[in-house]
Amino acid sequence: MFRAVRITLLFLILNLALFAAKLIAGLLFGSLAVLSDAFNSLVDIATSVMIYFAIKVGSQPADADHPFGHARAEPLAAFTVSVLTFVLAFEVIREALERIFSENQPTISALPVFVLLGVILVKSAMFFLARKFPENPALVALTADSKMDVVISLLALLGVGGINLGYPMLDVYAAIAIAFWIAWIGFTIARDNLAKLMGERPDGSTLRKIQKQLKKLKKRGKIISFHELRVQFIGSEIQVAVHIELPKSSKLEAAHAIEKEVQRKIKSVKKVAEVAVHVDPT
Repeated sequence: MFRAVRITLLFLILNLALFAAKLIAGLLFGSLAVLSDAFNSLVDIATSVMIYFAIKVGSQPADADHPFGHARAEPLAAFTVSVLTFVLAFEVIREALERIFSENQPTISALPVFVLLGVILVKSAMFFLARKFPENPALVALTADSKMDVVISLLALLGVGGINLGYPMLDVYAAIAIAFWIAWIGFTIARDNLAKLMGERPDGSTLRKIQKQLKKLKKRGKIISFHELRVQFIGSEIQVAVHIELPKSSKLEAAHAIEKEVQRKIKSVKKVAEVAVHVDPT
């Protein structure tokens, strides 16, 4: 968790540097695609700040006011990222439409090309770093964001190339393409993290791993059977509830020990944080 915090802080510093470079290049040479890319970096900065604090909040232990911990902080931050991407997409399209009906022409220069090539290299490195943490929804959002930024910068590079080759409208079309790509990425981030906030069931692989642990206990004779297995997300963590059947002759201490063993085995499955076990006599 602390490593994830450090990575998010690193991304914040890099996004600040990239935003400054793209903003200067876009303003000096009038490229709408480069300015759109700079606006995207501005959202990245806000995103990194939110996710940085979300990871810190999400890592806090449960307390009296939050008995199940603070795991919802991370998908909530990621969902906020998606809202910002929709706002950005709208602003880029609005600027592109204004450029179509205006007489402003961008300046031919090779400098924005070098700036964008540098951005692509840095964002590619950020993508490969963030993807090493698939269990962290906030960093997963940053992975998607870094991938989006690489594509956006490639489109901006196409627009700048059009300017230098005498086709300035290519810069506008590249900006519009950037806007639609941003909107799509925002939609996917919103869809995935809203599901976690609403308590969606995890994927089938996680469910099978939980069932496997219960079947092992049944095979060893620890439990007779299990039923009413319910699994859901609580933010970035998983909550499990299950009923197990024990012989009527089971003593209280033995039943309690088996309940604790069931909890321990299920918690060995990745992301499972809370396990509620109800003991039924046969």
